Amino acid sequence: MVKILVPIDFSPDSKDFVESGLRVLTEVDEINFVYVIPLGMKELEDFVDEDGIEYARKKAEEKMKDFIRDLNARARKITYTIMDGDPASVLIDLANGGEYDALLIGHRGYAYISDFFIGSVTLKLISKVRIPVIVVRKSKKAGEDVFEER
Repeated sequence: MVKILVPIDFSPDSKDFVESGLRVLTEVDEINFVYVIPLGMKELEDFVDEDGIEYARKKAEEKMKDFIRDLNARARKITYTIMDGDPASVLIDLANGGEYDALLIGHRGYAYISDFFIGSVTLKLISKVRIPVIVVRKSKKAGEDVFEER
């Protein structure tokens, strides 16, 4: 049974990268989508209370349900997880926890500067995750994807 972890940030390209990656990963039995509410900065602790975190969690859950419903994905089981903290640290811990066979991620999300650069979270995952990391990168040609695996 092949189980993959798929972090998403609800950026405009999230659906495209997931569907592109799953076209190549045809033998996936279980997919766990994960969104990390980015609260990993100590500076935020004084400004974000439990009500704010709970509100963010509910909004993320609504977006996740819509995302999965609109996605063209085939797997025996599709689940999701909403967490909070530093996205890179949370995802590294999840991926290295022994539950997943691979991690599928887009090469950049909302916080990109240029299409040329790999996102900082993606870069940290590539370097610190012990399972295969499949990075889906949107190419310059419309509709063409480039896959990289560590």
